[in-house]
Amino acid sequence: MTTEPKSMRVVVADDDAFTVSLVSGGLSARGFAVVTASSVAEALTAVGDTDPHALITDLNFGSAESGADLLSAVAEDYPWVGLVVLTSHRSPELAVPNPGRIPSGVVYLVKSQLGAIDDLIDAVHRSISGQTDDDVHIGDADVPSVTAAQADVLRLLAEGASTRALAEHRGTTVRAVETMLARLFTALGLDTSENANPRVAAVTLWQRGGIRVR
Repeated sequence: MTTEPKSMRVVVADDDAFTVSLVSGGLSARGFAVVTASSVAEALTAVGDTDPHALITDLNFGSAESGADLLSAVAEDYPWVGLVVLTSHRSPELAVPNPGRIPSGVVYLVKSQLGAIDDLIDAVHRSISGQTDDDVHIGDADVPSVTAAQADVLRLLAEGASTRALAEHRGTTVRAVETMLARLFTALGLDTSENANPRVAAVTLWQRGGIRVR
């Protein structure tokens, strides 16, 4: 097992304490100097204070804060910092409402596909050197896919939005949203029979990262 020089500094940002513990512990054991943050504000402060070589961040912080905003701010103010996304979702549209703010040159990792700490270390080095992947959906051939519009609806469903709230968000009618939901459930291959609860099943798939955007 190789270790990194202590000068290799990394900020790890995630609102899930278990993920932070696993990632920071694994990196620290390999010689990285790790600073952790549980919010976008804390992560921005940590980046400014430590001048890290790389930032590893989640996208969804469970609040109005967005990892996309964090990545955009760091890319603008600290363009030399490598950027790594470590998220549950195979497509950023499923995680945040503003995926367009994610800058280019980001290395994108899906938590469920992370095999070992070496994969994360490799991502850190690639982010610093600018060697990023064009395709983040490797191994997703059997994963159900949705459109960007369906991803937006699914993300709001996961936040507890009602059909009426979805209609207001989309600027359309309740009937139109009901049709969109039916098509979403069909795309996900969910049971829509009378005794089924496809909303819960869809959100469960979302939580497990079992969906991608085509």
